[in-house]
Amino acid sequence: MKITGKFNNQKKLQDQKSGGKIYCTIDSVLQEVVYERQDNNNEYYYDCVVKTNQNKSLNQLALSAKPTLSKSVTETVTTTTTTPQEGTVTTTSSVTISPQLVFDYTNLVRSASGSVERWKSSVKQNFLSQSTSGDRPALGRFGGGVNGQSPLFFNAEEGDFMSLNSAVTLSGDFTMFFYLEPIANPEIKYVRLLGKSDDNDMFLSIGESANNTYVISFASGSGTDFASTSTYFQPSTSKLLITIQRSGNNIIIRENGVALTPVSSQAITNPTSDFVFDQVGKKGNRTDFFLNASLFHFSVYDGFIDSNLTRLEQSIIKNAEAAKGI
Repeated sequence: MKITGKFNNQKKLQDQKSGGKIYCTIDSVLQEVVYERQDNNNEYYYDCVVKTNQNKSLNQLALSAKPTLSKSVTETVTTTTTTPQEGTVTTTSSVTISPQLVFDYTNLVRSASGSVERWKSSVKQNFLSQSTSGDRPALGRFGGGVNGQSPLFFNAEEGDFMSLNSAVTLSGDFTMFFYLEPIANPEIKYVRLLGKSDDNDMFLSIGESANNTYVISFASGSGTDFASTSTYFQPSTSKLLITIQRSGNNIIIRENGVALTPVSSQAITNPTSDFVFDQVGKKGNRTDFFLNASLFHFSVYDGFIDSNLTRLEQSIIKNAEAAKGI
């Protein structure tokens, strides 16, 4: 960029309406800051340097930022079979695991007056929305955040939650990621992550009752309770990445990349039936408890991620730690 205080050679000077002009003082005279441009006729001229409205710039960035974690990953699966004819045979194959939803605080958030109206997934056509203004999550804590830089704050006391435009069905193995900051009120309990609007028994939650942490329920009496030695949920850090996976009939839960160890004699087995959800922050049609947390990231993959897991977890954590105006 070329800055000058002389305008006698200026061919054109376009009026910019997108923001205020930038000035500098040269020889005690206030002058417009300009830079040299070239038009379609290869003629050079000076144009004003202007400021872009900050809110407009940030909203455009949030709506057009490159999707994060939106690519499929490849895993190698080893299968061992034994037959009388061939004995024991081990084969390997490559399996492609694709993201079904990717919601990130930096990307595709539409906000107004400090609250979030819509949050679009960076893959497929899914989006979260809330038509009732009083039930919308805030942009940053209590609406004091900046679009593209701050997480969504779900306030349980105000009944905040968001609904998907189309329900998501997870069949077989899956991997889920949640990066959030649970807010104690006064304990950290009833952290309603996912729910199905017409089924109170299909949900994913934390701290549903004393001495358990994670609960994933597929139907009445059919699900997994991850027991805890503490009274209610005690996260390993104030902000944390929660990874929840199903492999066959086994459930694996990790916090910040470290697998949780079940209490003694507890078998973490899980039904292999479908898990269906269409809302974030609410369990079924219940109106007693809601998610009380700042949510930075939420994504779902249609398979069990193994060799790529640590890389994806580290990427989510690094991106979330860059948030501002929390």
